[in-house]
Amino acid sequence: MDLKRVRVRRERPTALAWALALCVTMLVVYVLTLNAGRPDVVESMAPAPRVTREIAFEGLKGWCVQMAACDSDQAARLAASAYSGRGAGGYVTRLEGEWAVLGAVYESEQDAARIARRLSEEAGIPSRVVCLEAEPVKLRITAPEAQIDAIAGADALLRRETRRLGEIALQLDRGELRPEAARTLCGVSAEEAATAARALSAIPGASENALCAGLIGRLETLSDMEKALSGSGEQGASLSGMVRCAQIENFVGQRGMQEGLR
Repeated sequence: MDLKRVRVRRERPTALAWALALCVTMLVVYVLTLNAGRPDVVESMAPAPRVTREIAFEGLKGWCVQMAACDSDQAARLAASAYSGRGAGGYVTRLEGEWAVLGAVYESEQDAARIARRLSEEAGIPSRVVCLEAEPVKLRITAPEAQIDAIAGADALLRRETRRLGEIALQLDRGELRPEAARTLCGVSAEEAATAARALSAIPGASENALCAGLIGRLETLSDMEKALSGSGEQGASLSGMVRCAQIENFVGQRGMQEGLR
Protein backbone atom coordinates (compact mmCIF):
# COMPACT_ATOMS: atom_id res chain seq x y z
CA MET A 1 0.00 0.00 0.00
CA ASP A 2 1.63 3.25 -1.17
CA LEU A 3 0.83 6.47 0.71
CA LYS A 4 1.66 10.06 -0.23
CA ARG A 5 0.72 13.04 1.95
CA VAL A 6 -0.52 16.50 0.95
CA ARG A 7 -2.67 19.04 2.82
CA VAL A 8 -6.22 19.98 1.89
CA ARG A 9 -8.74 22.46 3.25
CA ARG A 10 -10.88 21.40 6.21
CA GLU A 11 -14.65 21.02 6.07
CA ARG A 12 -17.14 20.67 8.90
CA PRO A 13 -19.26 17.50 9.04
CA THR A 14 -23.04 17.73 9.28
CA ALA A 15 -25.20 16.16 12.01
CA LEU A 16 -27.28 13.01 11.41
CA ALA A 17 -30.94 12.49 12.26
CA TRP A 18 -31.12 10.16 15.26
CA ALA A 19 -33.97 7.90 14.29
CA LEU A 20 -32.62 7.30 10.80
CA ALA A 21 -29.09 6.87 12.12
CA LEU A 22 -30.12 4.09 14.50
CA CYS A 23 -32.06 2.20 11.81
CA VAL A 24 -29.28 2.50 9.27
CA THR A 25 -26.60 1.57 11.81
CA MET A 26 -28.41 -1.57 12.91
CA LEU A 27 -28.93 -2.63 9.28
CA VAL A 28 -25.29 -2.03 8.39
CA VAL A 29 -24.05 -3.88 11.46
CA TYR A 30 -26.31 -6.82 10.62
CA VAL A 31 -25.11 -7.01 7.02
CA LEU A 32 -21.45 -6.66 7.96
CA THR A 33 -21.80 -9.26 10.68
CA LEU A 34 -23.06 -11.75 8.12
CA ASN A 35 -19.82 -11.31 6.18
CA ALA A 36 -17.48 -11.23 9.19
CA GLY A 37 -15.15 -14.20 9.27
CA ARG A 38 -16.24 -15.61 5.88
CA PRO A 39 -13.16 -16.97 4.06
CA ASP A 40 -14.53 -16.08 0.64
CA VAL A 41 -14.86 -12.41 1.64
CA VAL A 42 -11.23 -12.16 2.75
CA GLU A 43 -9.86 -14.18 -0.13
CA SER A 44 -11.76 -12.19 -2.74
CA MET A 45 -9.88 -9.04 -1.71
CA ALA A 46 -6.40 -10.42 -2.36
CA PRO A 47 -6.46 -10.88 -6.16
CA ALA A 48 -8.50 -7.73 -6.83
CA PRO A 49 -6.91 -5.16 -9.17
CA ARG A 50 -5.05 -2.32 -7.47
CA VAL A 51 -6.15 1.25 -8.04
CA THR A 52 -4.76 4.59 -6.92
CA ARG A 53 -7.12 6.92 -5.09
CA GLU A 54 -6.78 9.96 -2.87
CA ILE A 55 -8.53 10.02 0.49
CA ALA A 56 -9.01 13.33 2.26
CA PHE A 57 -8.85 13.14 6.05
CA GLU A 58 -10.68 16.33 6.92
CA GLY A 59 -9.33 18.60 9.61
CA LEU A 60 -10.46 17.85 13.16
CA LYS A 61 -11.49 20.63 15.50
CA GLY A 62 -13.13 20.33 18.88
CA TRP A 63 -13.88 22.93 21.55
CA CYS A 64 -13.36 21.38 24.97
CA VAL A 65 -14.54 22.57 28.37
CA GLN A 66 -11.57 22.39 30.74
CA MET A 67 -12.55 22.24 34.41
CA ALA A 68 -9.14 21.94 36.06
CA ALA A 69 -5.41 22.12 35.37
CA CYS A 70 -3.04 20.25 37.68
CA ASP A 71 0.69 19.73 38.12
CA SER A 72 0.47 15.94 38.16
CA ASP A 73 -1.52 13.12 36.61
CA GLN A 74 -2.57 11.91 40.06
CA ALA A 75 -3.92 15.32 41.09
CA ALA A 76 -5.83 15.63 37.82
CA ARG A 77 -7.43 12.21 38.22
CA LEU A 78 -8.46 13.07 41.77
CA ALA A 79 -10.09 16.26 40.50
CA ALA A 80 -11.76 14.36 37.66
CA SER A 81 -13.36 11.89 40.07
CA ALA A 82 -15.28 14.74 41.66
CA TYR A 83 -16.93 15.64 38.36
CA SER A 84 -17.56 12.33 36.62
CA GLY A 85 -20.71 11.56 38.62
CA ARG A 86 -22.18 14.97 37.78
CA GLY A 87 -22.47 14.48 34.03
CA ALA A 88 -19.00 15.72 33.08
CA GLY A 89 -16.49 13.59 31.24
CA GLY A 90 -13.65 13.97 33.70
CA TYR A 91 -11.13 13.05 30.97
CA VAL A 92 -7.48 13.64 31.88
CA THR A 93 -4.91 14.59 29.25
CA ARG A 94 -1.68 16.55 28.93
CA LEU A 95 -2.19 20.08 27.57
CA GLU A 96 0.17 23.04 27.46
CA GLY A 97 2.54 21.54 30.02
CA GLU A 98 -0.22 20.75 32.54
CA TRP A 99 -2.59 17.89 33.27
CA ALA A 100 -6.02 19.06 32.17
CA VAL A 101 -9.43 17.70 33.19
CA LEU A 102 -11.86 17.95 30.28
CA GLY A 103 -15.60 17.75 30.83
CA ALA A 104 -16.96 17.78 27.28
CA VAL A 105 -16.09 18.44 23.65
CA TYR A 106 -18.27 20.38 21.21
CA GLU A 107 -18.23 21.17 17.50
CA SER A 108 -18.87 24.87 18.11
CA GLU A 109 -16.99 27.35 20.27
CA GLN A 110 -20.28 28.99 21.27
CA ASP A 111 -21.66 25.77 22.79
CA ALA A 112 -18.45 25.12 24.72
CA ALA A 113 -18.30 28.72 25.98
CA ARG A 114 -21.91 28.57 27.18
CA ILE A 115 -21.27 25.42 29.22
CA ALA A 116 -17.99 26.76 30.62
CA ARG A 117 -19.74 29.96 31.72
CA ARG A 118 -22.56 28.01 33.32
CA LEU A 119 -20.13 25.80 35.24
CA SER A 120 -18.22 28.84 36.48
CA GLU A 121 -21.25 30.92 37.46
CA GLU A 122 -23.74 28.32 38.66
CA ALA A 123 -21.59 25.41 39.88
CA GLY A 124 -18.57 27.34 41.08
CA ILE A 125 -16.21 25.33 38.87
CA PRO A 126 -13.66 27.64 37.23
CA SER A 127 -13.83 26.52 33.61
CA ARG A 128 -12.42 27.67 30.31
CA VAL A 129 -12.56 26.65 26.65
CA VAL A 130 -9.60 25.05 24.88
CA CYS A 131 -9.45 24.20 21.20
CA LEU A 132 -7.95 20.91 20.04
CA GLU A 133 -7.42 20.40 16.33
CA ALA A 134 -5.54 18.43 13.70
CA GLU A 135 -4.66 19.70 10.25
CA PRO A 136 -6.30 18.03 7.25
CA VAL A 137 -4.30 15.41 5.38
CA LYS A 138 -4.75 13.87 1.96
CA LEU A 139 -3.30 10.43 1.31
CA ARG A 140 -2.81 8.83 -2.09
CA ILE A 141 -3.35 5.12 -1.62
CA THR A 142 -2.63 2.32 -4.08
CA ALA A 143 -4.53 -0.82 -3.12
CA PRO A 144 -7.62 -2.86 -4.10
CA GLU A 145 -10.76 -0.71 -4.11
CA ALA A 146 -12.35 -2.63 -1.23
CA GLN A 147 -9.36 -1.97 1.01
CA ILE A 148 -9.41 1.75 0.25
CA ASP A 149 -13.13 1.82 1.02
CA ALA A 150 -12.45 0.09 4.35
CA ILE A 151 -9.89 2.77 5.28
CA ALA A 152 -12.17 5.66 4.33
CA GLY A 153 -15.09 4.02 6.12
CA ALA A 154 -13.10 3.56 9.33
CA ASP A 155 -12.18 7.25 9.43
CA ALA A 156 -15.79 8.26 8.81
CA LEU A 157 -17.03 5.92 11.56
CA LEU A 158 -14.67 7.41 14.15
CA ARG A 159 -15.82 10.93 13.31
CA ARG A 160 -19.46 9.90 13.39
CA GLU A 161 -19.10 8.30 16.81
CA THR A 162 -17.65 11.47 18.34
CA ARG A 163 -20.83 13.30 17.34
CA ARG A 164 -23.12 10.42 18.27
CA LEU A 165 -21.70 9.98 21.77
CA GLY A 166 -22.06 13.70 22.40
CA GLU A 167 -25.70 13.55 21.33
CA ILE A 168 -26.38 10.52 23.53
CA ALA A 169 -24.96 12.34 26.57
CA LEU A 170 -26.99 15.46 25.84
CA GLN A 171 -30.20 13.49 25.38
CA LEU A 172 -29.59 11.66 28.65
CA ASP A 173 -29.16 15.00 30.45
CA ARG A 174 -32.39 16.32 28.95
CA GLY A 175 -34.35 13.18 29.75
CA GLU A 176 -34.99 12.59 26.05
CA LEU A 177 -33.28 9.19 26.10
CA ARG A 178 -33.70 6.45 28.67
CA PRO A 179 -30.52 4.82 30.03
CA GLU A 180 -31.61 1.47 28.58
CA ALA A 181 -31.91 2.98 25.10
CA ALA A 182 -28.55 4.71 25.47
CA ARG A 183 -26.90 1.42 26.40
CA THR A 184 -28.52 -0.28 23.40
CA LEU A 185 -27.21 2.40 21.05
CA CYS A 186 -23.72 2.01 22.50
CA GLY A 187 -23.90 -1.78 22.09
CA VAL A 188 -24.85 -1.45 18.42
CA SER A 189 -22.05 1.06 17.83
CA ALA A 190 -19.55 -1.19 19.61
CA GLU A 191 -20.29 -4.02 17.19
CA GLU A 192 -20.06 -1.66 14.23
CA ALA A 193 -16.61 -0.48 15.34
CA ALA A 194 -15.45 -4.07 15.96
CA THR A 195 -16.65 -5.12 12.49
CA ALA A 196 -14.77 -2.24 10.87
CA ALA A 197 -11.62 -3.20 12.80
CA ARG A 198 -11.89 -6.80 11.59
CA ALA A 199 -12.27 -5.62 7.99
CA LEU A 200 -9.05 -3.60 8.24
CA SER A 201 -7.21 -6.40 10.05
CA ALA A 202 -7.97 -8.70 7.11
CA ILE A 203 -5.87 -6.51 4.80
CA PRO A 204 -2.47 -8.19 4.21
CA GLY A 205 0.24 -6.26 6.05
CA ALA A 206 -2.22 -4.07 7.93
CA SER A 207 -0.37 -4.38 11.23
CA GLU A 208 2.84 -3.06 9.64
CA ASN A 209 1.11 -0.13 7.92
CA ALA A 210 0.99 2.97 10.15
CA LEU A 211 -2.37 4.17 8.83
CA CYS A 212 -4.16 0.81 9.06
CA ALA A 213 -2.64 -0.04 12.43
CA GLY A 214 -3.65 3.36 13.80
CA LEU A 215 -7.22 3.02 12.58
CA ILE A 216 -7.49 -0.54 13.91
CA GLY A 217 -6.25 0.60 17.31
CA ARG A 218 -8.74 3.47 17.45
CA LEU A 219 -11.64 1.26 16.36
CA GLU A 220 -10.81 -1.43 18.92
CA THR A 221 -10.53 1.17 21.68
CA LEU A 222 -13.86 2.68 20.66
CA SER A 223 -15.51 -0.74 20.58
CA ASP A 224 -14.18 -1.60 24.05
CA MET A 225 -15.42 1.70 25.49
CA GLU A 226 -18.86 1.33 23.97
CA LYS A 227 -19.13 -2.28 25.12
CA ALA A 228 -18.38 -1.09 28.63
CA LEU A 229 -21.07 1.58 28.31
CA SER A 230 -23.60 -0.94 27.01
CA GLY A 231 -23.02 -3.15 30.05
CA SER A 232 -22.92 -0.35 32.57
CA GLY A 233 -25.53 -0.16 35.28
CA GLU A 234 -25.05 3.59 35.76
CA GLN A 235 -28.01 5.94 35.53
CA GLY A 236 -28.59 9.63 34.84
CA ALA A 237 -25.66 11.99 35.24
CA SER A 238 -23.21 9.19 35.99
CA LEU A 239 -24.00 7.48 32.69
CA SER A 240 -23.89 10.70 30.67
CA GLY A 241 -20.51 11.48 32.27
CA MET A 242 -19.16 8.09 31.18
CA VAL A 243 -20.48 8.66 27.66
CA ARG A 244 -18.79 12.07 27.49
CA CYS A 245 -15.52 10.58 28.70
CA ALA A 246 -15.68 8.03 25.87
CA GLN A 247 -16.50 10.81 23.41
CA ILE A 248 -13.47 12.87 24.44
CA GLU A 249 -11.19 9.81 24.36
CA ASN A 250 -12.37 8.98 20.84
CA PHE A 251 -11.82 12.54 19.61
CA VAL A 252 -8.44 13.04 21.28
CA GLY A 253 -7.23 9.64 20.09
CA GLN A 254 -8.27 10.26 16.49
CA ARG A 255 -6.68 13.71 16.61
CA GLY A 256 -3.39 12.21 17.77
CA MET A 257 -3.50 9.57 15.06
CA GLN A 258 -4.18 12.14 12.33
CA GLU A 259 -1.40 14.40 13.57
CA GLY A 260 0.94 11.42 13.15
CA LEU A 261 0.04 11.16 9.45
CA ARG A 262 1.50 14.56 8.58
